[in-house]
Amino acid sequence: MIDLIKRIFKKRGVDRTIYFAIFVLTMTGIVMIGSASVGNAAKYGTAYAMKNMVKQGVFVALGYGAMIFFARTFKSRYITENRVWLYYFACLALMFVCLLWGDNKGAYSWIYLPGGFTIQPMEFMKIIMILFLAYEFGQLPEECVIPTAISKDKRNRMMNRKIIYCAVIPIIAILIAFGVGAVVQNDTGSAIVLGIICLFIFFCTPVRYYSKLKLVAIVSVVLAFIVILISFNTIFKAHQVARFDIWLNPINKNNYYGNGFQFANGLIAFASGGLFGKGFGASTQKFGYIPEAGNDFISAIIVEELGVVGFFVLVIIPYCIIIFKLFNYGQKIRETKSKLILYGIACYFFAHLLINVGGVSGLIPMTGVPLLLISSGGSSTLAAMISIGLAQGIIAKYNKDKLKEQL
Repeated sequence: MIDLIKRIFKKRGVDRTIYFAIFVLTMTGIVMIGSASVGNAAKYGTAYAMKNMVKQGVFVALGYGAMIFFARTFKSRYITENRVWLYYFACLALMFVCLLWGDNKGAYSWIYLPGGFTIQPMEFMKIIMILFLAYEFGQLPEECVIPTAISKDKRNRMMNRKIIYCAVIPIIAILIAFGVGAVVQNDTGSAIVLGIICLFIFFCTPVRYYSKLKLVAIVSVVLAFIVILISFNTIFKAHQVARFDIWLNPINKNNYYGNGFQFANGLIAFASGGLFGKGFGASTQKFGYIPEAGNDFISAIIVEELGVVGFFVLVIIPYCIIIFKLFNYGQKIRETKSKLILYGIACYFFAHLLINVGGVSGLIPMTGVPLLLISSGGSSTLAAMISIGLAQGIIAKYNKDKLKEQL
C-alpha cells in the first residue's frame, strides 16, 4: 500500500513533504481549536468545542479538495493579463461589498452568509495579488521587448509606455488594494501582510529591468518609515496608537484591565507553558482570560498546553518545511512567473507566521492576523490550501519535466 502511494505521488510530481506538513498543521489546528473552545463552553454550551472542531474540519475538507484540484489542474500558462485583472477587480469589488454589513470589532472585512458562515475577501486577495504580480513583474516585462533598430524618439516613447505598464500601473494596483484593506475595511493586519507579500515579490523578480527601480523602492520604503515615525500620532488612529502602548507596557494597570487584557494574558500563557507545557487541555488562560483563544491567540494556548517544544514540532517545523521547499523549488525553476508565484506563497506563509506569533508573544505590536491552518477561520484556511495547490501544480510540472530529462 505504501509503495502504491509513493508511485502515485511520484507519477503526479507533487512534493509529498509539503503535503505532510499541511496535514500536520491542519490536524493540529482542528484539535487545538477544540481545546481552546472548551474555555467558552460555559458561555455557549457544552457542544461549543465540538461544533467549532466540526466547522473547522469542514473548511479543512473543502480546502483539501481545492488543494488537490489546483495541484492537478493549475498551469502557469493560465495566468494571463485578462485573467489577473479580472480576478483583481472581482476581489476588490467583494472587499467593498463587505461595507454593506456592520463592522466586527471595528473592521469591515466579512461578507455574512446564511448559517453563520462568513467570507473574508482580503484573504483571497493575497493569493490573487501573488498571481497578479507574478504576471506583471515576471512575464509582462519579458514580453515588452524594445527593438534596438528604431529611432530615438520611438524608443523613448516605448520606454515610457513600458514604465507605465510594467511599473506604474502595478504599483497603483498594489496601493489601491492596500488602501482598501487598511483604510476602507480598517483591517490593518491583513493590509500589512498584503504589503509585505507585494514588496517581497517585487524585490525577488530576477528581471533586470527592475534593477534601478528596486533602488528607488528601497529609498521610498526608508523615507516612508521615517515619515511614519515623525508623524506617528497623526497617521495612526487612537486605537492603533494604543496597540503600541500596550505592546510596550503590557502589565500597566490601565492596559491590563483595558484593551491589553488579552495580550497580557497571552504573554502569561507563553510564560507558564515552559518547555513541555501543562499538558493537552490543561490551559487555564482559555477560561475567560483569552477571549479569542481559538483565533488569533491560539498560539498562546498551544504553548501553554504543549510547551515550546510542542509548538516547534507541530507548528514551526511544518511551517519551515513549507517555506523552505517553496523557496528551494523557486530557485530551481527557470520560468520567472512560476518562480515568483512560489516565492510569493512562501512569503505569504512566512508573513502570517511572523506577524501572528510575533504579535502574540510580544516581539512586535499585535495586529491581529490568523495563524494559517491553525487558527479557526474558513477564508484563511481555504486561501492557504488553494495557494499550496497552486504551488504543487508548478512543482509537479517541474518534477515531471526533470523525470523526462532523466529518462
